[in-house]
Amino acid sequence: MAKINEAKNTAFRIPLALIVFVVLVLALVLAVSMLYPVARDHYFALRNDTRLTAEETALKERNAQILAQTKELESDAGIESQARERWGWVKEGEEAVNITGLSTSGSSTKLPLAIESGSVEAPESWWIQSLDDFFGFEEQQRAEPYSDDTIPGL
Repeated sequence: MAKINEAKNTAFRIPLALIVFVVLVLALVLAVSMLYPVARDHYFALRNDTRLTAEETALKERNAQILAQTKELESDAGIESQARERWGWVKEGEEAVNITGLSTSGSSTKLPLAIESGSVEAPESWWIQSLDDFFGFEEQQRAEPYSDDTIPGL
């Protein structure tokens, strides 16, 4: 009789390796489901930081150009140059001549274009694109301002 009970107990035994495997898989699934949202938020923050760093660099370059132009205009030669260029002023004893038909290069005192938020592209590589796909990151599209010739709602 003892042998029959012993045979029944061994027939329903689950191997220890299978139990360990199932527990490990469940622990892994639980860990991934808990950590994915945190990793996703962290990745989004890193991507936004990269974009903001690129914008900051562009703003620093623009500010340096504006500072250089300001320094140029603070001198007598800069003021004289602007008076000649903008208003056609001449010194006493000089004659003004207007030449038309030539292409003009941009003024040296024209301000650089303003840097708008989201207008500077952050550097990307293949692995950043892969992580974007994995985490579902999409660049936010800027809302285009209304054109001057249309009135919204009419």
